[in-house]
Amino acid sequence: MKIIRVTYLALAAVFSAVSCTKEAAEPDVYDWETGEIYFKPSISDAAYSRAQDMTLDRLESFQVTCFNMPDRKKDPSGYVAPYFGNATFIRDGSVIRGTFVSAPDEESYVWPANNGLIRFFAFSPSLTSMANGNPLPEGNMNGYFDLINRSTETQSNVAVRYRLGKVRINPDISRQFDFVTAEASGERLKDFMGGVDLAFRHQLCQVELRAWGASTSYNFEIAGVRIGNPVVEGEFILADDTAPSTAGTWATADETVKDKVEYIYRGAGSSGTGNEPAAGDMIFRINSLEHRSQESAGSIMGIGGNAMVLPTVNGKWEGLSDPNIDNTPYSTDRMYFSVLMRITNISENSRVVYPYPGNPDSMNVIYYAVDNSGRIVTRLYPGNRADEYVTEQGQRYELKQSESIKEFGWAAVPVEVNWEAGKRYIYTINYTEGAGWRDPEDPKPGEKILKDNVLIDFEIADWIEGPQTEISVPRK
Repeated sequence: MKIIRVTYLALAAVFSAVSCTKEAAEPDVYDWETGEIYFKPSISDAAYSRAQDMTLDRLESFQVTCFNMPDRKKDPSGYVAPYFGNATFIRDGSVIRGTFVSAPDEESYVWPANNGLIRFFAFSPSLTSMANGNPLPEGNMNGYFDLINRSTETQSNVAVRYRLGKVRINPDISRQFDFVTAEASGERLKDFMGGVDLAFRHQLCQVELRAWGASTSYNFEIAGVRIGNPVVEGEFILADDTAPSTAGTWATADETVKDKVEYIYRGAGSSGTGNEPAAGDMIFRINSLEHRSQESAGSIMGIGGNAMVLPTVNGKWEGLSDPNIDNTPYSTDRMYFSVLMRITNISENSRVVYPYPGNPDSMNVIYYAVDNSGRIVTRLYPGNRADEYVTEQGQRYELKQSESIKEFGWAAVPVEVNWEAGKRYIYTINYTEGAGWRDPEDPKPGEKILKDNVLIDFEIADWIEGPQTEISVPRK
């Protein structure tokens, strides 16, 4: 068996920029005469903002394919030949900290004996991890998360359309992954002693919604978020025949799929998939004491964390101005944010004004049992009789004295986006003067809720900090 250990230079920055550091120098204890391929991790110094963010400490494995590169002088007509493909490398803490070696159940590799140049392509998480738990249309996995390479078929002298077909993001924000890739070239005499640097890049966009409000008439309670119509499925090209790139690229918009992604708050140990809160999500409150100013705005993403989506360019949803608004069923592929909220009137003894009381059949309503502190106990569903609620398993729910039942409805805010890979986008929603429109999936989409002049502050956090802009939802 050939022996080779690959250590990978680790992933790039986590959506907020800072300087790049490398692992401290450590004794060389490998037998370099064996010609082992290895990589030493490096990563930008950046704080992460969600459980799924990929960092050097969290990088436990990745997959790599490498190609022999032709010698153009000796063999002008030569083409790229795979040297090894789709190999898994894991963290090896027993020898050098931060070193990654080939998985013990897979073949190991060494540098080519002729000192030929080889080109590495790496990504994480693995194909299996990306496919695991990702609900796909009609359950059909064909073409999803497959590595595709046409180099040998076409006898191309580059890695022709070496790509991941149909990378798909989970619609449940709490189950999404951080997709990172890397590319590097190396040769034995130059790189086997010091290792090959393999810098990973984040290839998704991270989106966070925050909220505040200074209304003197209404209190707001929030229990979920929805991002409407980002790109959730596409083809990632690690190398292309026309424009090889060290960063990799996503396929054109014609080859992508848009959908909604969301996180609906949960109780502890609920049957929802993904990350379950240890003691249930807390209702996010905007009232006289909480989140009353821009400075006190807070994240409304819940335990699900910030959303991860493919790079997206999309115009904003037109609401009632959409010429198709009266279609049944109605749908749109334009962009919006929707917030699961409950609005009460301050001057009328906290009377519920949204979702509209007494007419639940005319809109999509979500019910929760909530304790006195505002923590969600469980999600509920209307039973067969008035004032009867059942759990997801269909069991009648007996309300405790310390609990109350609260209902929530979706309220949408149109937004125009141009999201790039590797950037974190933060939107702060100001509910001082309005609540937005009824959600596109609501039976009466686009109708104004209270007032519709919701404001959004927008910023980009990453290697490049973007300007803040303020967007007002158009009035009807």
